[in-house]
Formats: sequence, C-alpha cells, structure tokens
Amino acid sequence: MTRALTAASVAAVVLAPPAWGQTTQPGGSPTPVPSVTGEVSGALQPGGALTIRVDAVMPGGWDALHLVEAVVVIDGREVERLTYDIEDIKLAVGDQELVVGTGGVATGNLLRVRGSRVVVTTGAGNLAFTVTAEVLRPISKDARFELSVTGDRGETASVTRRIAEPESQGLTWGSVVAAIVLALFSGGFVGNLYASHRRPPPRLSVYGTIQRRLETERSTAGERRG
Repeated sequence: MTRALTAASVAAVVLAPPAWGQTTQPGGSPTPVPSVTGEVSGALQPGGALTIRVDAVMPGGWDALHLVEAVVVIDGREVERLTYDIEDIKLAVGDQELVVGTGGVATGNLLRVRGSRVVVTTGAGNLAFTVTAEVLRPISKDARFELSVTGDRGETASVTRRIAEPESQGLTWGSVVAAIVLALFSGGFVGNLYASHRRPPPRLSVYGTIQRRLETERSTAGERRG
C-alpha cells in the first residue's frame, strides 16, 4: 500500500506543469523566464526628446537579469541600439558607453543620451528602465522599437513597439470650465475698463448749495429795500 502511494505521488510531481514564468531543464530544475513590456513616446524630429521605457519582471528577483536593450528598426534594418548592462550600470549607445547617473554622454547614429537622463528602479522581481534621449536625425513614423531583456543564463523576452501618439483630449469638463472662467474674467475686465472711461456724474456740493441760497437771499433783500 505504501509503495503504491509513493509511486502515485511521484507520478503527480512528474506530470505537474511547470510554474508560471519558469521552464524545466532536463535535470528537472526550473529556470525563471523573464517577461517584458514597454512604451516609446516623444518626438521624432531633430532637437526633440524621445523617451523609451522598458518594464521587466523576473520570477525570483530582478538581479537575475543581465541586459536591457532597445533597438530602433527602420525598413527592416537596425539603425540604433541601446544596451544597458545591469551589473556594470553602464549604457551603450552604438559604440559609446556611459555610466548611468553621471554627466557622461553617449552619441549614436540617431540619438544622444546623457547619464543623468537614465532612470532605473528595482524591487522584488521588477526592473523599470527609462531613458530620455535627444533626437539627432529624423526618425520615420514607421520605425519599430524592439525592447528586450536578457537573464544571466541567456533567457530572453522581447516586445515590439511603435511611437505612441498623444491621445486627443477632445472637449472635456475642464476645458469647458476654463472657457467659462476666461469669459467671465474677460467680461469683467472689459466692463471695468469701459466704466473707467465714462465720465463720472457730477457730485452735489453742499457748499455750492449754501452759496446759491445766500445769493438768492441777498438779491431778495435788495429788492425789498428798493
């Protein structure tokens, strides 16, 4: 009876599917597999700023990741590659490197990056990488951005993104309220301006009234004596 239960338990272990985010090596030890997502936004013309964000998740801990990469592909051809080495805290743009967080500058074919414009945050199994680069040459709207991460054992995950277009705000309550406030302010300002140019009505003078009354009494007294 004991042997039968033991055999059934072993079979259950062997047939159980691997945990999420892991693969099973021939030896039976699970290997974590990363996942990645991201976004690219900003300008595509020279002088503008282009922001690339890569968010990676590594089961077991972010420190099992080795590289973060962003590749710009136009017409099926790689035209720029950004590679961030997590252990060395270095970012390579083309053939140039910089240490993240410093004043170093790396220039590639399309982009120029400063070390101060790279932000990396980590926690548990999450790693977020964000770089804001200066655009040196026009980038096609059809350009694709291949975002990927690589683990210490060569495990990879990638996703392809295009430039994110700004969402149309349309007519919102905020814009309506702002328009009303602006109209009220403008109306009050114009009304005050118009009123300031109008001639104020003459004020009644008490002294003038008394003076006229005295002159009238003098005139009446003179007529009586005459």
